[in-house]
Amino acid sequence: MSEKSYSGFDDAFILRRIISRPPGKCTIALLGSSLFGRFKCCASEGLYFEENSGVLNLGCNLGGDRIRNVQRYLDKGLLGSLKHHQPNLRLMYIQMGDTDLTETGLRKSDAQAYARVVKSIRDELPDVKIVITAFFVQRGYSNAVIEEANQMLRDIADENGDAVSFLPFAHDQTCLMSDDRIHPNNTGYRRWYDLLQDDMKKR
Repeated sequence: MSEKSYSGFDDAFILRRIISRPPGKCTIALLGSSLFGRFKCCASEGLYFEENSGVLNLGCNLGGDRIRNVQRYLDKGLLGSLKHHQPNLRLMYIQMGDTDLTETGLRKSDAQAYARVVKSIRDELPDVKIVITAFFVQRGYSNAVIEEANQMLRDIADENGDAVSFLPFAHDQTCLMSDDRIHPNNTGYRRWYDLLQDDMKKR
């Protein structure tokens, strides 16, 4: 039975990512934007997560800078493919929605869309714990705007009890962002990588 006939999900690029690992090998997934995807190309000391072959990085080609793009992939059957090929997943980190942020913050409708993504994951993968990762300080937006948006993410986590948690990034990000003011620089990626690795070891 083909994967397409199994789940209806037929995005060739993402399917290759999912089935590139042996069935049942991965216990952790990274879902969302290029802030995860760039782990594969921004390392100064070898590939990020090279030492942890149990991590499946789906932070590319999902259009995860927009929350609704991720939901569309879930609606197409992405989670069914994950469950079929990687049935031992126990933990999923989410990083998405940076382009939904504006200088006035995250709109209520976008926060509601974020909550729907979390619900979709919980409904399809009820045994998988979810970690919502924070918005970075970016695009020259004020710290107050970023903190308010992150509070909306904390609220989503709180509404889901022990199944969902919120992971903040470094309090002082002054020297951690690149010139594009969207992505971390190598130092920032290293700091974030270490934060994620430490968090994974605790869960």
